[in-house]
Amino acid sequence: MVEQATPEAPQMIGLDWGTSSLRAFLIGSDGAILADRNGSDGIMAVGPDTDDLRGDFSRIAQAAIGDWLMAHGPLPILACGMIGSTQGVAEAGYLDLPTELSTMGGHLTTVPLDIGDLHIVPGLQKPPTDATAPDVIRGEETQLLGLLTAEQNEPTTVILPGTHTKWVSCSGQRVTDFSTSMSGEIFGLLTRSSILSRLAAPTDEFHTDAFDWGLDVGTDDPAALTSSIFTARTWALDGRLPAPAINDYLSGMIIGAEVASQLATTAETAAPVIVCGTPDLTMRYTRALRQQGQQTVQADPCAAATGLYRIAEQSGLVPTKENPHD
Repeated sequence: MVEQATPEAPQMIGLDWGTSSLRAFLIGSDGAILADRNGSDGIMAVGPDTDDLRGDFSRIAQAAIGDWLMAHGPLPILACGMIGSTQGVAEAGYLDLPTELSTMGGHLTTVPLDIGDLHIVPGLQKPPTDATAPDVIRGEETQLLGLLTAEQNEPTTVILPGTHTKWVSCSGQRVTDFSTSMSGEIFGLLTRSSILSRLAAPTDEFHTDAFDWGLDVGTDDPAALTSSIFTARTWALDGRLPAPAINDYLSGMIIGAEVASQLATTAETAAPVIVCGTPDLTMRYTRALRQQGQQTVQADPCAAATGLYRIAEQSGLVPTKENPHD
């Protein structure tokens, strides 16, 4: 939890409500973050057999932000993420590509909770074609709006690393394409549930050499990833790969294969690739991209808060400079 001084009156509360986490922002004028809280009560904290869906989510929201509402009075509450999925409090739907992010404020879903109305941002979807499968984004669209400005007219690639990493093609605030990689989830399964997890030793140290070795293996032949993964076991048995370095070797291999595969299908652009994730994941993807000769920009990890504020302005939930509330 990060609590900051609040010298100005808050304008709204923003919630980045995901599968396993809930991040809350107390937001002031111009999108300034006045306070920031991180919790583990994602939507999975409410079981599928509940007979009081809205009541359960109301109780979670009350625990997360109830004191803010008590201190500052009623505030608009805007949420993005899996809270708007079929497993959340209500399905907020999707906007089809190509999508102008500047219009999302006109497509909110409003759900009454015990603490007040919860306004939920829609996701984005890429409809299927004869040659491609459908794809979806929920939550990352808000991060994108927080990262991008309307003045950025040249094509831009944004990477949002996570459990399901998103590679997004944009022009200004217009999303033209995206694809999803499950690299983060695959890494988690391998390091927690596979035979490889029995050889690895937990450590907080980043093993640069092992990660870079994995990058080389993954980028050399992305299509052979499922075979290459087994080398984490054989090199460990051979003694060349120490137990504390196994997970970084796997991480490098998986991210390297993902980056090489995605770059092969991503339209070339002169603009640096924007990477927005946790500091650790941002560092790993940046290292992989630079190995491939790509320039990168590390973005603000609190972009979701900026995006939520911009959507609140679009929808009239908070005043704008052009249309101040009386």
